[in-house]
Amino acid sequence: MSEVDRIHLICDISLIHTNSKWRYPGSWEGYPMYGDPGLYFEIARILERGRFDGAFFADVAGTPIVNGSMDDTIELGVAWPRHDPIPMVAAMSAVTQHLGFVTTMSMTYNHPFHTARMMASLDHVTRGRVAFNAVVSGFPQEAQNYGYETTPDHGWRYERASEFQEVMAKLFDSVEPDAMVWDRETGRVADPSKVHRIDHEGEHFKVMGPLPVAPSPQGRPMQVMAGQSAAGIELTARYAELQFAMGSTDELRAAHRKTLDEACLAVGRDPKEVNPLWAGYFDVVSDDYEAAENRRKYLEQFPAKAPHVFLSQWWGLDGYVMDPGGTVHETIAEVKRLGVGPNWGYLDMALRTTPPEMTIEEYALDRLDDGTGFVGTAEQIADRMESAFYAGGGRGGFMFAPRSGVPAGIERFVDEVIPILQRRGLFRTEYEGRTMRENMFG
Repeated sequence: MSEVDRIHLICDISLIHTNSKWRYPGSWEGYPMYGDPGLYFEIARILERGRFDGAFFADVAGTPIVNGSMDDTIELGVAWPRHDPIPMVAAMSAVTQHLGFVTTMSMTYNHPFHTARMMASLDHVTRGRVAFNAVVSGFPQEAQNYGYETTPDHGWRYERASEFQEVMAKLFDSVEPDAMVWDRETGRVADPSKVHRIDHEGEHFKVMGPLPVAPSPQGRPMQVMAGQSAAGIELTARYAELQFAMGSTDELRAAHRKTLDEACLAVGRDPKEVNPLWAGYFDVVSDDYEAAENRRKYLEQFPAKAPHVFLSQWWGLDGYVMDPGGTVHETIAEVKRLGVGPNWGYLDMALRTTPPEMTIEEYALDRLDDGTGFVGTAEQIADRMESAFYAGGGRGGFMFAPRSGVPAGIERFVDEVIPILQRRGLFRTEYEGRTMRENMFG
């Protein structure tokens, strides 16, 4: 097995305080609720002990309206509240030395100069351990918080995102790696011949530059994307190093890997430069009885309305008017016929990742249960991970969320699954480098 045949792991801790997960027996015990960094410090230390590549924070800056009101979203805490994750990343980096952090900023509503400056600064604070999850936002209430009537057109958002990426790349290159001098005798800070204006003028942005940040430890933060549409995959292939991908079976993972590889070749990149992280959740159990009990305890935390609220957020439709017994495929076919769904990418993803017989109610609970599950004994989970990893091309890895008991569920994965992967030569025993990029790509 070559050195590159190694699984990489990111732990998704975006929503451990929402969707009733905070009520799961054993979760958040002994810690103040969301906002206090204490539990996140413990999670960071556990992940670093397990040699995880990083911790991930998604971000959506809106409060969805469901059935004509925000009340259900707020009362049930369905993906709400959502603090800006950047301060927590900075705090968690102070209690770790190797763990990386993936944090999210919207290319639809932010400006590339502000984003490049923020991410380069955060790369300094974390000592080279940050990645930027660049998203094209598709939720209507988020759009309304930034002054739009509703979500801008899909094509416009991706055109803006492409120019956004072009500007960011110019800004990161505007200060050469050896530009800083810091000469105490002469007082000379930097060599001006190695700092450049970019003078960008495009359809969406006009930016003079340069980026007023010293070159960061990684040169530029790592880039992550998650778009599953044709436009999203093309943008990923052109600019990203990692892609959060959905794939509920090995066949779907292989097909997605093929699509991503072809997109990379089409824009002149080596497919090995862009690797998928398969999204899902984990739950380490001793036997089938414990697995069933954990799922029962998990799902019983949800009030009856929670699946309707979550599906409304996820698809941008009113979950209350959908027939819970209707199938996902039939429902989406009708939505497309009517042309009423704003989140077409999520609808297409649902079609690709669900069997034709899955009902709306089953799908909503499955999404609340974090989608594709890696549930079983430590050996069973390691077997599934190995199979999925090679189905996806033997590169990249997984972006996993804990299902039961935070932080206990994470600690059990670290203590039981990681050693098996290490014995099989599938996972590191020590961090390879100093920065996140060095650990992800060697």
